[in-house]
Amino acid sequence: MQPTAPKPIFKPLSTGKNGTGLQRGRLKRDIDAMTMAEDCPADPGAAARGRMAGGDPAGAATRPWLVMAGLVVPINIMMALDKNSFALAAPMIGNALKLDYVQVSTVIAALTWSYAIMQLPSGWLVSHLGPHRTLGWACMAWSAVTIGMPWASGFVSFLVFRIAMGTFQAADWSASVTAVHDWFAPAKRSRGNAVLLGCLYFGSTLSGPLTTQAVTLIGWRHCLHMFGVVGLVLSTLWLLVYRDGPYRGPRDDPPRLSRRAFATLLCSPRLWAIGAFYFCALSMQSFYHVNLPHYLMSARHLSYNAMGWVFALPWLCLYLSVVASGFASDAILRRSGSPFKARAVFGAAGAALSALSLEAAAYCDSNLAAITLLCVALAALGMCQVAIWSLAQGLTRRFSGVVVGWTGFWGNVAAGSMPILISRMLGHGASWGAALAVPCALGLLGAGFCLIAGREGQKPLLDDL
Repeated sequence: MQPTAPKPIFKPLSTGKNGTGLQRGRLKRDIDAMTMAEDCPADPGAAARGRMAGGDPAGAATRPWLVMAGLVVPINIMMALDKNSFALAAPMIGNALKLDYVQVSTVIAALTWSYAIMQLPSGWLVSHLGPHRTLGWACMAWSAVTIGMPWASGFVSFLVFRIAMGTFQAADWSASVTAVHDWFAPAKRSRGNAVLLGCLYFGSTLSGPLTTQAVTLIGWRHCLHMFGVVGLVLSTLWLLVYRDGPYRGPRDDPPRLSRRAFATLLCSPRLWAIGAFYFCALSMQSFYHVNLPHYLMSARHLSYNAMGWVFALPWLCLYLSVVASGFASDAILRRSGSPFKARAVFGAAGAALSALSLEAAAYCDSNLAAITLLCVALAALGMCQVAIWSLAQGLTRRFSGVVVGWTGFWGNVAAGSMPILISRMLGHGASWGAALAVPCALGLLGAGFCLIAGREGQKPLLDDL
């Protein structure tokens, strides 16, 4: 709601009988009321919302983006580097510790098991504690795990470290999406989500050449140490600087997930469709996280350093796609006035394009054609990512952290299982085309789930939910 313009304090004094005394009395009451409102606001976020909406136009336009660029973006880039560093260093780690490809794939995917399991508890934790404490301490914990990982000596110890990393990283996404919710007005949240997703994928873009070059120069152990120390610095900065945004709501009234609210959410077809859509989208995207380095070196016969640079190309395309998709989705919404077209149809088109392009890449003889199709497939997933988080945020007003956690849980179930399935199929003699047919079929199915999830636009389930 836009705040109404304040009434003038100084009114012309009446010259009638007793007029001056009456006006002075009204003036005193007005000043007393304003002073009390500033000292004891009924809603602690009201004053901030007023400044954001009208009292400080420059701050309203720039403050959310400063928070995003200075705090949210660096931590999420660092998380992407930490998450991808092991997958990119895996060929060297596997050779050093005598791990086969199935074991390496299992260790890489193990992060997503604990990440998935902890999504719902993390969403609940973010809803109650807010992104400030949750994300700051989580980043500090996973950075410490990154520093300790080089001391692992074999398959089991690496598995334990990766599971611990996934446990602590689980809070990042719920906290970051909630931070966007708290700082950005509803009309601009798609752009905020697009930038947030873009920085994750920009981190994945950087991780390719940065990790492979660092591993070549200083070894994989020192590379992980370096990433962990940078994470500790960023988490300390977050805890010292970040503050809650103006759309968070009263601190003394944290949302409580009652039985009625829980039952309403759990019985919603839209909630299940959102989860199913993200499961299908992450089934395709997980190939790029885990299997792509092996695919580029075994099927496309690239060297280790060349693989790092080519690994970055699809992620760069995804980064650009996500940023552009956020603005495109908002533009469609402004022109059509239809959240269904701007979110659901937009996301479904991206899922279908991604599935078809990824499967086609597996049958290309030319490296150039295959890499181009890999880039198109991952870029198309940018449309899905922007759509899914806008749909998740629109499902409920007060429990966005819980819905985000639910969505992330199902996506990471796919991300933790699909790469292992692909590696086992390859181990039993299947071709890359046959192995990739499974996630691509799920991608086409996901387009239908996206349409179901967005059939009611962004209307909340209940007015008070």
